[in-house]
Amino acid sequence: MELWNTVVEGTVMYAVLHPPNFAAQVAAQQRPELRKRAFALVDGEPPTEVVVAANKAARSGGIEAGMSRLQAETVPGVIILRRVQKDELTAEAILHTIACMFSPRVECVESDAGTYALDIRGMNGLFGDETQLANKLRRRIMTAGFLANVAVAENFDAAVCLARGRTGVSVIPSGQEANALRDLPLHVLNLSEDHAETFKAWGIRTCGQFAALAEIDVISRLGPGGRQLHALARGEWPHLMFPMEPSFEDTLVERTELDFPVEALESLLFLLRCMTDVLLERVKTKARAIASLRIVLKLDGGKRHERVVRPALPLQDTPTLLKLLQLDLETHRPGGATVGLELYAQSATPYRAQHGLFLPQAPEPGRLEVLLARLRKLLGDERVGSVELKDDHRPNAFRIVPFAPAPPKKTDQPSFSVATSLRVCRPPQAVSVILVANTPARVFWDNQRYAVREIAGPWRVSGQWWSEANWCREEWDVRLETQDTERVCRIAYDPRSRCWYLQGTYD
Repeated sequence: MELWNTVVEGTVMYAVLHPPNFAAQVAAQQRPELRKRAFALVDGEPPTEVVVAANKAARSGGIEAGMSRLQAETVPGVIILRRVQKDELTAEAILHTIACMFSPRVECVESDAGTYALDIRGMNGLFGDETQLANKLRRRIMTAGFLANVAVAENFDAAVCLARGRTGVSVIPSGQEANALRDLPLHVLNLSEDHAETFKAWGIRTCGQFAALAEIDVISRLGPGGRQLHALARGEWPHLMFPMEPSFEDTLVERTELDFPVEALESLLFLLRCMTDVLLERVKTKARAIASLRIVLKLDGGKRHERVVRPALPLQDTPTLLKLLQLDLETHRPGGATVGLELYAQSATPYRAQHGLFLPQAPEPGRLEVLLARLRKLLGDERVGSVELKDDHRPNAFRIVPFAPAPPKKTDQPSFSVATSLRVCRPPQAVSVILVANTPARVFWDNQRYAVREIAGPWRVSGQWWSEANWCREEWDVRLETQDTERVCRIAYDPRSRCWYLQGTYD
């Protein structure tokens, strides 16, 4: 760690995080077995693919950026991989999310992938001084699986150049930018090829050597662009910050490519556990929970198997989410060997409710979700859920929808009213009815004879006359009595079959 004297308090400070060799870091994170091997990434259309990145072991073996794929393949012991842009975009979103934890004003440094600048003015009360903040930021990035350099300076571009050229954490006090950049190589200025060749011909290798030149001589030879480079080498080029809007949902993606096809569900669950832990950790940093998980399995042969798991309530429990994924995959088998995994999460506010002391205790949301998943596995998705009435006049018309409990209602005073309910008989029971003036007067049900004391109706309903599922019915609510008992029921007459049925009894 490079550290100068204390920073003047109250000045505008920028912290820049720069992951060196970003593309290679992303590839090694997606495939941990590559960390101890030499590999290079190629990009472009075959057969004109060129090397865009390589790890330290591959560079030591002779791999250089700009080589053709054919040249790189001649180097022994080096693995050649194609660059995956999706993985890099996901990694950039992760780094952006981490940066937003330390400052609300974050700008992307477009010239370097994965590099972000933070306006840390006023953050001392949360993270300590500039040195403490920089160290905490770097540790948080390392926890996410990346290695990054962090530089803090009053000048925006000075912090960017220092993060490119120095390893670890560097803090520059106000007014010391030129001294801090003096020994850095010129490539930290992000030179063009023409300028790099010019400086090589001049014999200039460091920013200090370039800054020592007279500005008027630089402008006369390099033009207006030389003035900017000269100011950058002195750490004096002004910059207007353009903060980015955070995009948290884009970070909730995990991808894994497998070296060999996998058919065993246990092996997939091991990978899914690690991926779910990572997603849940990101979600918890925003005080949120996982509302749904979408898993995409890339099968051997090019096919894809996609499933979505939506708990009734947002969860923050890895074992429960993993069990739901397991039961869903056991119910809907992929039908082939898996060569790649993608896991997408959707976040939501955690469910919190204050229950009353005298209300019955509800089951724990996680255990309830697992129970529902087991029932769906046994009975099918269409037979487990909540009953929802259809907008239809057909009696008992309903459908099954996914279970989603509503939040408990808050009432000022307890209600003691009891609603009358109809206990429906499924299937309806056949009864005999004696009519007097086209009105039921006697009912024979369950080997007993009942007299009708009170009656309401009839209610005539019919529908779907245009199809074979047409229905027609006359319904009556009756109070039945014998010498010993009294029952309140609903009976119905079906004109098509000319039969009377007991629909249900009132409690």
